[in-house]
Amino acid sequence: MARQRIIGGVIFSANEVIAPGIVMNLSPERNMLLAGECDDRASARIEGVRAVLNEASIQSPVTPRIREAIWSKLLTNMSMSVLCLVTGQTAKAVREDPALGDIVPRLLDEANSVSQSCFPEVKRVTRSGPAPDHKPSLLQDYERGRAMEIDALVRAPAAFARAAGLSTPMLDMLAALAIRQARDKGLYQG
Repeated sequence: MARQRIIGGVIFSANEVIAPGIVMNLSPERNMLLAGECDDRASARIEGVRAVLNEASIQSPVTPRIREAIWSKLLTNMSMSVLCLVTGQTAKAVREDPALGDIVPRLLDEANSVSQSCFPEVKRVTRSGPAPDHKPSLLQDYERGRAMEIDALVRAPAAFARAAGLSTPMLDMLAALAIRQARDKGLYQG
């Protein structure tokens, strides 16, 4: 596909499949879809996408650097979402679990190092309010026996870390556990 036809996007939306074809949005006040051109230029097409999203009550603020937004989201996914998979807990439960109090910041620090090795301007996404009490899609996919995003959320960040010469023992351990868990259920062949 030609690069000029691609639009970068990042979605923030806590959803859960409650029945086939029925998805419940668990935090509608937090829904946001960031969109941008791959080269970060302003364009009428991105303004049109943002206008449609805003009309549908989905926040779509101006995103000056789409790659930074993508890496910011990946920071959470490569750490917190995978931790939710391994523990079987919701995002809120993981953040509130005293036993994980020391682990979460260490995971986020390592994830931040990986992202900054690829995109130095990346910043952690800080969201206001309490964490949503939902299961990330990675955990939902595991529980429902669906294909999982192991390569994108676990293996690719590990490859970036190795290429940058970074030591990421927490992320490496979490990745190994996630891969084993997915393989044991027949959901990952890699």
